Amino acid sequence: MTNFLEQIPTIIFSYIGGGIFLLLILYRFYPKIFLSIHKPFFFTIGVLSLSLGYVGIVVPGLPTTVFILISAWAFSKCSERFTAWLENHRIFGPIILNWKTYRGLSRRAKKLAIAMIIPTFILTIYLVFSLVGDLIFGGFGIALCTWLATRPEPPIETSN
Repeated sequence: MTNFLEQIPTIIFSYIGGGIFLLLILYRFYPKIFLSIHKPFFFTIGVLSLSLGYVGIVVPGLPTTVFILISAWAFSKCSERFTAWLENHRIFGPIILNWKTYRGLSRRAKKLAIAMIIPTFILTIYLVFSLVGDLIFGGFGIALCTWLATRPEPPIETSN
């Protein structure tokens, strides 16, 4: 049983990789078949990433913004109704509209994301990886924080 539990991540990634490979083959060589299944596929991606975004609100270290942006992208490929709902959402709407309009994030969103990324990455490096893994994961964390910090900020609206 322990051997099976150790193989679960490998099995999951194999299925995910195989599914992506199948979709790429369909897209490249059988576009008519791909067009017939693309809406349910993108809808599934949208629902899953939106669910992870909601979970990310309460679970430290799970990024909300990234999953919300992925769900907005996926819904834009398959459903105008869900795209409009997400863009008019009280919490997620401003994040999506700032990204679509300015390709940027608010200063508060950047600070919050970086403040969550740093302790999560440090704890993961401390508990999980070997030295090589630590260096790779730490480099990725630094690159991610740098990328977030260099995103433009949308103009601040003032009400008079």
